[in-house]
Amino acid sequence: MARQRPGDRTRRATPRRTSEGGVREAAAWVLERTLAASAPVDAFLRRSLDRFDERDGALLRELVLGSLRWLRRIDHVIASASNRRLADVDPALHSTLRIGAYQLLFLERVPPYAVVDEAVEQAQQRTHRGGASFVNAVLRRVARDRHLDSWPVTDEGDPVRRLAIETSHPDFLVRRWLGRFGQARTRRLLEANNRPKPMQLLAFRDRGGRELLAERLIDEGLEVEPTRLSPLGLTVRSGNALATAAFRDGDCYVQDEASQASALLPPPRPGERMLDAAAAPGGKTFALVAAEPQVAVVLADAELSRLSTLRENLTRLGRPLPVVAADAAASPFAGTFDRVILDLPCSGTGTLRKNPELKWRLSEHEVGRLAAQADRLLARSAPLVAPGGLLVAITCSLEVEENEEVAERFLAAHPDLRPLPLDSGLEPSLAAGVEAPGRWRVLPGGDHDGFTVQVFSRPGQH
Repeated sequence: MARQRPGDRTRRATPRRTSEGGVREAAAWVLERTLAASAPVDAFLRRSLDRFDERDGALLRELVLGSLRWLRRIDHVIASASNRRLADVDPALHSTLRIGAYQLLFLERVPPYAVVDEAVEQAQQRTHRGGASFVNAVLRRVARDRHLDSWPVTDEGDPVRRLAIETSHPDFLVRRWLGRFGQARTRRLLEANNRPKPMQLLAFRDRGGRELLAERLIDEGLEVEPTRLSPLGLTVRSGNALATAAFRDGDCYVQDEASQASALLPPPRPGERMLDAAAAPGGKTFALVAAEPQVAVVLADAELSRLSTLRENLTRLGRPLPVVAADAAASPFAGTFDRVILDLPCSGTGTLRKNPELKWRLSEHEVGRLAAQADRLLARSAPLVAPGGLLVAITCSLEVEENEEVAERFLAAHPDLRPLPLDSGLEPSLAAGVEAPGRWRVLPGGDHDGFTVQVFSRPGQH
């Protein structure tokens, strides 16, 4: 990594080394930029991954995503090992310490001395000799006790704060989840958020379904198994699905099984006319088409960059569906649809396992702001629902403000729509998620993310 200019500790060149040490250097850079920018980690990961082969790229992802998942607990370990608050440590050393501590505490592939030596070398490039000596001392202490249990959280009087540090989550999320889900469910939720997320694939019934897809992938050396929640998916246990002929041929789409399931509430009918009102990159539509090829879907989205990705996905999958550049908040459609699907903007608290950086940029204010956006989008979409039709609102959020409270306001303002009972016609794996008339929710767990679906119907005949 290029040496920083005097007095500038935030502007650094993208790392160029390609050795295993270079992977750790790149990981520190991605972690630093993600946290500084309060931005999605994927953009910074992509800039670094193309410099490495598949093996080193996998290590890079593990170091970055693992450090983000466990960031708060790692910071606690660093503070304990150094006898000082992280806020009092030179910011130029934060990412180097975090990546090194994560590797010592959670990974065993590289000997501890190599981890420490590489971190010291990074520190020498980032700051002065005293900083490098500090990194050496701290990580050597961690290397002597490479288990989280050796660094207990004992100095917090608030039990919520203690649990939040232990499981590496913001206090406000832990506090609100304890109030809603109770101690046992919340702890399971927190633990699920800290487990790596396996890749899951959507299979299309008109291409032979998941049984035929599994055969193709197994023949190419992958290990897969059926998803438990979605009747359409496969979980990849080993191998690179993106490098297979099945993926290139458009026989599958990468999609979390809870996301697949959320599109099937209720199951689509042949000939149903649908509008996916915030469609990109296309997952909800693809799940509907995978379950019932004889639906007629129009896809709309306002963001041109996302529309480009959507069109690329449609091309690879061989699905020539109509795409419209349109804002869900200002729809240009004059007609109505049997089903309008609206992927609402939300905080993403059901996807912290896949997007761990969200934990460190979420706030109570952000949840409220996104709920107000959802109100406007639902109100603009309601006129597009035909008599006898459905409005399906989907979020990857677990929060009441973004789901139940949005639905309450929407129904109060639209007495011509009502919650659709979801008790019949669902696969048993899906029926367990029905919480109330018109509402389905699954918390993160197993191999899947968390989603909430609310379904409203307009009485009348098609």
